[in-house]
Amino acid sequence: MRPSNATITPPAGWTLIRRVNNINATTSALAVYYRIAGAAEGTSYVWDLSISHEGAVGGIQSFTGVNTISPIDQSSGLATASSLQHTAPSITPSVNGVMIVTSHAFASAATWTPPAGMTESFDRASIPSPTTVGISIEANRVYQTTAQATGALTAIASNDPDVGNAITIALRPLP
Repeated sequence: MRPSNATITPPAGWTLIRRVNNINATTSALAVYYRIAGAAEGTSYVWDLSISHEGAVGGIQSFTGVNTISPIDQSSGLATASSLQHTAPSITPSVNGVMIVTSHAFASAATWTPPAGMTESFDRASIPSPTTVGISIEANRVYQTTAQATGALTAIASNDPDVGNAITIALRPLP
């Protein structure tokens, strides 16, 4: 979302994993939340932002086989420099059989190419792309059998280099 100083109020039951603010010229923020799904889920969720914004966009991924007591094994994030390439940091899971999830966002409306070897879950822009305004986000996933470093995971935006944010998460499997 733009700008980076907006406060996000999630719907009931959502927990923040990590938020990364990029305070450079075109400020932006990327926040990743999780929710353990129940037997009956709503058809939509309302997220509130504290201030008027220059763009907000989001997406939801759903996973099975994740530990519902302690779902997050590792996470890391960083603000990225102005570029078409936005790299999520390497993490090293503490257990085997994790789902690695990345999120990449930047302060332009564009489409994305996911990191090598990952499957893209969603790719959205706040306004029709390509344009230098708005914000775009994409998320990816890959199953990792062994507890080893993921390496840097770079997604590539299609147009208009800008600053952004990237987050890597390892989801802990069921015991």
